[in-house]
Amino acid sequence: MTRVLPATCDANGKVTAEGVEVPAARVLTQGKQASSGILILDEDRADYVATNTTDIVTTIEKMIDLITANSDAITEIANTLTAIGTGMTGPTTAPPGTLPTSVVTITSKVTTMNATKTDLNTLKGALK
Repeated sequence: MTRVLPATCDANGKVTAEGVEVPAARVLTQGKQASSGILILDEDRADYVATNTTDIVTTIEKMIDLITANSDAITEIANTLTAIGTGMTGPTTAPPGTLPTSVVTITSKVTTMNATKTDLNTLKGALK
């Protein structure tokens, strides 16, 4: 008869279920940090599977924050370059001819970053 119990695993691979260490448990998931999950007991087999959705969600949230910060900074750079270029007039202080194209390229990278952020938000929602 198969039984499923809530369990934990420490960073050294020691599995515990209902306060009892299960030395025979095989850890079936990857990773080297403490986790919580389930212990599946079936006849003489004991298998531990981590439920690490929380870890994945946390990592995705950190990536979203990083993308947001970077896209904000890059947008500010593009806006600053545009402002500098607008203020440059006259034959000796004219902005480089490539400035508008460069700003468009920078802005398109921000658009790509924001699309990735949207994809990560969708993935995060799907993990719930």
